[in-house]
Amino acid sequence: MKAVIFDGSNVEVKEVSKPKVDSTQVLIKNEFAGICGTDLAIAKGHLPTPTPIILGHEFSGEVIKSGESVNKDWLGKRVTAEINSNIDNECYFCKKNMFTQCLSRKAIGIDINGAFSEYVAIESYLLHELPSSISYNEGVFIEPLAAAYQTFETMPLEENDRTIAIYGLGRLGLLILQVAKEKGLKVIGIDGSTKKLELGKKLGASTLINRLYTDKIPERVQEVTDGLGSDIVVDATGNPNALGDIVKSCRTRGKIHIKSTHGIATPIDLTDIVVREITIYTSRCGPFKKAILGLVSGNIIVKPLISKEYTLDDITQALNSYEDRNTIKTILKIN
Repeated sequence: MKAVIFDGSNVEVKEVSKPKVDSTQVLIKNEFAGICGTDLAIAKGHLPTPTPIILGHEFSGEVIKSGESVNKDWLGKRVTAEINSNIDNECYFCKKNMFTQCLSRKAIGIDINGAFSEYVAIESYLLHELPSSISYNEGVFIEPLAAAYQTFETMPLEENDRTIAIYGLGRLGLLILQVAKEKGLKVIGIDGSTKKLELGKKLGASTLINRLYTDKIPERVQEVTDGLGSDIVVDATGNPNALGDIVKSCRTRGKIHIKSTHGIATPIDLTDIVVREITIYTSRCGPFKKAILGLVSGNIIVKPLISKEYTLDDITQALNSYEDRNTIKTILKIN
């Protein structure tokens, strides 16, 4: 089968053996996969991974084979899957139902082979069926949309949390924007792409700030928040240099939520955070069921986020597509 392999230096399409299916796994014929910031960080060598490795963890496809211990009802189902595999069910976190933090976990496409391939073997406990109303190309958004919902799972909203400033209106930032609107928050969107800002407006952002034409972004955020700063500020930039402005844009005793996983050392003004008693939150993988319900309900839309579509053979062009700041989401059509 064809697969996108990162060997520690280069990303190439190679012919490899179709994965074997263990008794607890299923074999999925992949239809679509999405490229995210983590894939880009690995390909650039910023985020260490075992090599060689098949990249990709946002995907959708059809179950075509099941292991002997797997419910045969999965055969023929249209599915997507969570990314945290090799769960031991015995560690401290598993016993507290925090399976995404299992001490034995291996993330698909990051620690073990992923889904930028024609087929992928997945543990059956990771599967989620796609409702008929969700297409395969929409299905690749369920993993990042779950991460968007997780923003508000680890960061409970309080009565005074009314405004959220989102730095970075890329694929994840625009999903967080929609979840924030679903929760009744007023959204300030910050980005350097006019196209992304326009889409942010269509999706409900009340204030848009183009960072390329704004000298002092925190001051602009303060102008629209009665001089206080935003109650919540989210980092979805993938750029460690944005954190200085992110801290300055947050009100005293506000919340900062960091979503970026760029793998690079990050400068941050801890003194200002301590003195103004700002709380920092982080999160990664989230609730797939909520993400699926968000799409089915129509509260969350993802098709406008698809900028470009490539095949596996065009993986170099697909990765390079993100050099265009107007690219929101690039997806791969696999089968």
